[in-house]
Amino acid sequence: IGGTMTGDTIHNDSIKSLYGTGNDLEVYHDGSHSYLKDSGTGDLKISSNTVRIESDGAENMIIASANGAVNLYYNNNQKLATTNGGISVTGDGAFTGDVALADNKKVLFGAGNDLQIYHTQGASGSFIQNFTSDLYINQAAVTQSIFFKTSDANALDTTALTISRNGDLTTGRDVTIAGDLTVNGTTTTVNSQTLSVDDPLISLAINNAANSLDIGYY
Repeated sequence: IGGTMTGDTIHNDSIKSLYGTGNDLEVYHDGSHSYLKDSGTGDLKISSNTVRIESDGAENMIIASANGAVNLYYNNNQKLATTNGGISVTGDGAFTGDVALADNKKVLFGAGNDLQIYHTQGASGSFIQNFTSDLYINQAAVTQSIFFKTSDANALDTTALTISRNGDLTTGRDVTIAGDLTVNGTTTTVNSQTLSVDDPLISLAINNAANSLDIGYY
């Protein structure tokens, strides 16, 4: 037997509206909190072309649209939305866990995707690519150095290059220079047992225009 309500129904605190043969759905207020509680079989479904959850002051919290975006808000400002290709984030993001990208998927920076970081599938490798202006690697921690490590017998067991706090550069092994080498300073020290020079001539005191210095080896 059905019926039509023509006025409000009043339920005191902890008095429930019960739905389902097994009272699977409960709606009530316990004096402190309000509850829409489903403990039965199946899902709790809210069906609408647009689902809007808002605060008591009518500020947006969540808006979900059929065939469209689901938008999340903070203080009535949209911060995250689903898109056809993934998600769109407005503002900063803070992560307490890893961020995982599949092979060939890139992290893009700049309006023109000028800086890209990614790993390719297979043996091609990992890449940091910059397409506009200079690329800076800045060590901003005072008195600290920069280390470049490689893997010889074990992972990261070899320091290939060190740039110290004052800019000194130390390599772990051999250095091959494809072009010219210019050394600016007052002292150049070579600590080796054998020095081999392919060129037949060595010029000394090339900037001594007045010919006022004694030159030679000692």
